[in-house]
Amino acid sequence: MTLMKSYSYKLLFWVFLAIITSILLVSWGVNSNKIQSKPVLKISQSNIKDHKGERIRFVQDNLFAIDFIDQLHGWAAGYYGTILKTIDGGRNWIHISLPNTDLVRRIQFLNKDYGWLVTHRGRIMNSIDGGSTWKTLFLDKNNINLRNIRFLDSNVGWAVGHEGTILYTNDGGQTWTYQFLSNYTGRDLPRLNGLTVLSKTRAMLAGEFGVIAETINAGKTWTVISSPDIKATFTEIEQVGNLVLAVGLDGVIAQVNSNKLNLQATPKDVDQVRVKLLNSEVNNHLFDIATNKNGEGIVVGLANILAIKNGNKLEKIELDLPDLNYLYFMGATSLSESKYALVGARGLAITIDTSTAEINGLVKW
Repeated sequence: MTLMKSYSYKLLFWVFLAIITSILLVSWGVNSNKIQSKPVLKISQSNIKDHKGERIRFVQDNLFAIDFIDQLHGWAAGYYGTILKTIDGGRNWIHISLPNTDLVRRIQFLNKDYGWLVTHRGRIMNSIDGGSTWKTLFLDKNNINLRNIRFLDSNVGWAVGHEGTILYTNDGGQTWTYQFLSNYTGRDLPRLNGLTVLSKTRAMLAGEFGVIAETINAGKTWTVISSPDIKATFTEIEQVGNLVLAVGLDGVIAQVNSNKLNLQATPKDVDQVRVKLLNSEVNNHLFDIATNKNGEGIVVGLANILAIKNGNKLEKIELDLPDLNYLYFMGATSLSESKYALVGARGLAITIDTSTAEINGLVKW
C-alpha cells in the first residue's frame, strides 16, 4: 500500500508540473512592435494523442528537431525516441515512439511519406509511411553520436556526427560509406554538427574547432575551408538565398563565400577569404537556421531569435517571455514567407511570424 501511495504522489507531481509548464508556454507575449501573442489552444486540453501501443509520457520531452513539408504535414522529434506528427498544421498531433529510446537530433521528410532521422546512438532511420513506423538502415558499430542528416533527393544524402564522422549514400540509404576530412590536422577529430547539401556533388558541413568543410566531388575529398584562427563551435550551416551561413555557440555566425555558388564573386587577383565572421550582437548559443523560398530565414538558440534579411543582414526579434534565459530554441522550420515553427527544451513548440513578431503555442502536452 505504501508503495502504491508513493507511486500515486509521484504521478500527481509530474502531472502538476506538466500543467504548470503548459500554462507558462501559452501565456507568452512579445515586446517587438508591442504585439501580444494570442494562445490558439485551450490550456486545459492537450492536442496530442498517443499512437496505439506507444510508450506513455507524463512529462514534456526536450525537442531537438522539426520539419514541415507544407503548411499541414509536420514532424517534431527529440528525447526518449519521441516523434510528434501533425497532418493539420499543428492543431492536432500524434505521439509516436521509436522502437528504441534514442535521442533524435535531426529529422527530414522529402514528402508526406518518406523521411529520415539520426540519433545519438549512431542510428540512421527511415520511414516510408509518414513517420508511423521507423526502420534502422544504418547503425554505427561504435554507436557514434550522429548529429545531422540531409538528403538532396530520394537517392543522395549525407549524415554527420562526433569524431569527424561523415556518412554518404547515393542509393536511398540502402548502403552508407564513410568519408573523411582530407586536410584536417587537429589532434582530436571534431564533432560535426551542421550539414547542407547543395547539389549531387557539393555539400558543406560545420562543427567543432571552427571547422567548416566543403566537398565538390560527392565526398571523395572534404576540404576544410575555414581558417585555423577561428576557434568557434559551429552547430548548423545552411544556404540562405545566395549565401551560406553557419551558426554556433556563444552567438557566432559566419558567412561562407564561394565563387562556385555565385555567392559573392570577387576579382580573380584578390585572395578570397572563404569564411568571414559576422557580428550577431548575441552572446548566447545558436542552434539552428531555417530558410524560406524568398532567400530569407531565421536563426534560433538560447533565448534568441534572429531574422535574416537580404542574405546576411541580421535583425534581433525582441522577446519578452517568462523564464527567457531558460528557453532553448533547438530546431526550426519554415511554414510560409514569414512564419516559422520552433521547438526546444521542456517540450517547447511554438510558431512565430517574423513580420508581426506574434508567437503562438503549437504543441500542448
